[in-house]
Amino acid sequence: MRFSVFGRARRLAFTFIFIALAGCAAEKHHRAGISALDSRDYPTAVSELAQAAQLKPGDLAYRRDWLRAREISNEKLLASALVALADGKRDVAERAYRDVLQYDRDNARALAGLERLAALVRADEDAEAAAAALKADDMMKAQEFTARALKAAPSHAGALLVRREIEAIQAQELLIEPLLGAIYKKPINLEFRDASIKFVFDALSRTTGINFIFDRDVKTDQRTTVFLRQTTLDDAISVMLSTGQLEKKVLNASSVLIYPNTPAKVREYQDLLVRAFYMANVEAKQAASMLKTVLKLKDVYVDDKYNFLILRESPETIALAEKLIRLQDLEEPEVMLEVEVLEINRSSLLNAGIQWSNQLTVTPLGGTTTGNGNGNTASTSTMKLSDLKNITSDGLGITVPSATINLQKTNGDANLLANPRIRVRDRDKAKVMIGDKVPVVTTTSTNNFVTENIQYLDVGLKLEVEPDVHLRDEIGLKLSLEVSSLVSSVKTNNGSQAYQIGTRNFTTALRLKDGETQVMAGLISDEDRSAANKIPLIGELPVLGRLFGSQSDTRQKTEIVMSITPHLIRNIQRKEATAESFWSGTEATLRNRPLLLRTLEAKPGDKAAPITPAGVAPPKAAPQPSAPGAPSLKWEGIEKARVGQEMTLYLNLDSADAVRAASLQLGYNPAEFEIISVEDGGYFGKAGQTAFSKSIDAAGGRTSASINGGDAKAKGAGRLLAVTVKARSPTAGGDISLIATTLVGAEKAIRTPGLPLVHRVNVTP
Repeated sequence: MRFSVFGRARRLAFTFIFIALAGCAAEKHHRAGISALDSRDYPTAVSELAQAAQLKPGDLAYRRDWLRAREISNEKLLASALVALADGKRDVAERAYRDVLQYDRDNARALAGLERLAALVRADEDAEAAAAALKADDMMKAQEFTARALKAAPSHAGALLVRREIEAIQAQELLIEPLLGAIYKKPINLEFRDASIKFVFDALSRTTGINFIFDRDVKTDQRTTVFLRQTTLDDAISVMLSTGQLEKKVLNASSVLIYPNTPAKVREYQDLLVRAFYMANVEAKQAASMLKTVLKLKDVYVDDKYNFLILRESPETIALAEKLIRLQDLEEPEVMLEVEVLEINRSSLLNAGIQWSNQLTVTPLGGTTTGNGNGNTASTSTMKLSDLKNITSDGLGITVPSATINLQKTNGDANLLANPRIRVRDRDKAKVMIGDKVPVVTTTSTNNFVTENIQYLDVGLKLEVEPDVHLRDEIGLKLSLEVSSLVSSVKTNNGSQAYQIGTRNFTTALRLKDGETQVMAGLISDEDRSAANKIPLIGELPVLGRLFGSQSDTRQKTEIVMSITPHLIRNIQRKEATAESFWSGTEATLRNRPLLLRTLEAKPGDKAAPITPAGVAPPKAAPQPSAPGAPSLKWEGIEKARVGQEMTLYLNLDSADAVRAASLQLGYNPAEFEIISVEDGGYFGKAGQTAFSKSIDAAGGRTSASINGGDAKAKGAGRLLAVTVKARSPTAGGDISLIATTLVGAEKAIRTPGLPLVHRVNVTP
């Protein structure tokens, strides 16, 4: 029993010793944690305070300090990480996130931050790959890498820069309207009499190398007569189409689509452009109203919040709208007005002379004593009428009149000056009020209820100016000036307060030059008063009258003077005369230029190209230079043949870039040659592995071929086309020309080689 008691005592002692040691250790960790928190060593602070709370779990103060330190540490470290990310210091941000995870392993924000850093690294690699692809003209890969980089890091600066460059290139390509080649602007001669539209355009196609594609609803058998000299092909085509109720759409540098000029076909073929116009000075509603009135537009979207409008119209309509908006969206003129308003108040007072009292009192001396009925007596100066007979000079008392000598002269000058400087826009009203608001109370009584209504009257100087700026630096002004003052107050029968207000005002309109000063004066109030107090008869004497009277002369004169000087801050900046006048087409069709035929003066050595009917050899067109980096095309075949001989010509292609498809068009004189067959040359692979199509127009002298390699990607040198030709008539130089081609790249766009590519054959009988 004794050993059991001794064991329990020992365990109890050990427990007390452990608790004391734990308390000392907890206090030590607590002090270390607080010190680390003050020195901004947040991981150490949270770790030390957590150990203190574990060693002494019952101490609420230790637990509170630990939780507060963890909250402060999270806030400070995560905020520093965000700042470091914004500054591009990713290593600092990563260190801050990892410090948080040292004491809070499941912190969602820190884990998300590390994941964001990893995404930024991947975005860096994708942005570099996108920039390299863009530099190599590989637009598809550049877009793919850019999209992937921005998906991982939406605000990645490098990826955003590449995307802006891609968008700029695409916008430039999309907004450039396709134009025909240089032959479209050269002078030509046209001579056709009662010929069909198709016949005329066939002749144009053979001569110029331009492909004309007709809509199925075009009536190609309609007749036309054309005789034109020294005019451009552009104007000639426009006139012929307009007279035939047709319209054109340029597809590329050598292809034009012809379609009927009907509302349905126009809606089907006419491309529409979306354009946003941000207004700087004019309201978007006014601009939209102007466009609807002038250009007869139906649908215009207006955004009042950002003051812009959006149009979806044809490119020509958009160009006209842009010109009109530039004319209307002008900076508003502004005027600085220097105004001076002076109120001159002069007053004078002269009060001189002897002012006598106007009464002489004679009072009988003595009186009788009478009772007042309540036991009291009162002494009065009443006397009986019979007592007047006994009055002598000793019984009368006289009150001597008093005299006051007035010697007063007063002069006063008062000036009220207002000198505001007002800046105001054209046709806006500027108001200036200097004074007080005087309350006027109106009392209304209804059914034993009394109500009071307070209104305020402006008393003082009130100026209103409205400028109207003209083109020759002149300013029209509408002026209104009012100067009022409170004269007196009057109380009505029901106790309300009313005021008597004196006022002087004027309203005028004038026109001044920039910097010219106009003074307006003459609003004069002149008041002259004279008051006299004299003894009758004696006071009327010329000189001695001043000794027996007093006279007061008062004069008050007030004048309003105003001067105003306008200074132009900014006048209307008109556009050049060429920008204020431009063509807009017809009532039915909007165009940038009118329908006309321009006569071109032939330069020395320059001749107009004649357009001839079918069967007549067209003039030889000079080859155009190839674009830099474009693949090369070359004819291979015999250059001499006899009439009736068949020969095979090969069109060879040498491309450094991979090609997956090609579209070709050949031109020749059908009177000299006949195309027997057109075959795939095997550039994309063996026959049957590619999609090949052809079309031979023997009467028009045109042959088209299309080759699609599918998944095959070919590059280098090889035969693209094999053409079998039969000579029909002798010629010293018959040409078979490649007049149009489109090469489709497998990895990037292929530049256009120089055309036409001519192979000349001498045919003998």
